[in-house]
Amino acid sequence: MRAKDAYLIGLASASFFMSYFSRLAWGIVSTFSTLKPTIAEDSLVFSLFFVGYVVVQVPAGIVSDSVSPKYVVMTSLTGLAISSFMSGIANSMFIEYVASLLMGLSAGWIYPATVKLISVNFRGPDLPIAMGYYSLAWPLSIVLAGATLPSICVLLGWRWSYYLIAIVSIVIAILYVPTRSNVRGGDARSSLNFGLLRNSDVIVISLSGFLFFMSYWTITLYAYKYFLSIGLNDYVAGFIYSLLALLGVPSTLIAGYIIRSLGVRNTLSLFEALYGVLTMSLAVITRELPLMVLAAFMGFIRFVITPANSTAVSRIGGELAGSVTGIANLFWQLSGAVAPVVASFILTRANYQLLWVVMGVVIIISAVIYLLTLRVK
Repeated sequence: MRAKDAYLIGLASASFFMSYFSRLAWGIVSTFSTLKPTIAEDSLVFSLFFVGYVVVQVPAGIVSDSVSPKYVVMTSLTGLAISSFMSGIANSMFIEYVASLLMGLSAGWIYPATVKLISVNFRGPDLPIAMGYYSLAWPLSIVLAGATLPSICVLLGWRWSYYLIAIVSIVIAILYVPTRSNVRGGDARSSLNFGLLRNSDVIVISLSGFLFFMSYWTITLYAYKYFLSIGLNDYVAGFIYSLLALLGVPSTLIAGYIIRSLGVRNTLSLFEALYGVLTMSLAVITRELPLMVLAAFMGFIRFVITPANSTAVSRIGGELAGSVTGIANLFWQLSGAVAPVVASFILTRANYQLLWVVMGVVIIISAVIYLLTLRVK
């Protein structure tokens, strides 16, 4: 791989990392926040981020197909820095709500733009490999969230978690300056191609993805609090939270080869089914060591799915990969706004055990839909 290709993938991945790390932060930081949020207030912060994220998905895809993705990402990172700083200085939950909404509005442009950036620079068999490296950002963001945020909150205070997100976002935006600026799709238009909305693969990847991600966001946003609720201390809970993605680092690296061997459809259906079973296992495994092993396996399985999703939308979209990504990601992220509502409803009426069983079943349903209806192989 040429140095400039590695630099491009690294920047795209780092940008994706920040868009994801920023949405994870509150799930851990809120435990240490002096604002003392309730379960309902926690859920509202999560939902507002995803509402903002969802609103910009289609515009982000259209713009990324029309202008250089470089400028889209740089602008998004700047907005993410400003909103993260605002979240850090918040002295009331109302300000935290506004900051979370603005954070979602800023971060939401990054995924469609970076997928477009990768898809126009890598073709054929190189595309899933590049997507695999790019997708390292996802597991790394979870690993580092669990490994660093509790310590930052204890040693520096919870506000510094957001200050550091702001600083790193600005640094990454600056690193885009020397990259090429004339990257765009040759046949892309500056308006939504409504034919994409009738494409059966776009519909399947959007709706089945909605089911999977609704369950996944529930795990990601509530796992740390669940680990605390069963008696684990702050640091052990953070470590096991990190394990939910740690083996995702090597699995993401080999995911491209798995996808190339099994095909996109078979990869999505097989690995989602396995992940659904492991999710239901959270309801019955509560001892530290077995829980660590379970979390590690979940991380490995989960992060084969991420590059499979990215490869699917790239192949479906072609020159309109940005638009297809925007449409699909609208539904994927809309699930993030729904997940806290569903989780809050279950938790206030039952317990975490029921929550994990329900989410596992939903993931398995998503896997079956992919297997039976997705045409992209």
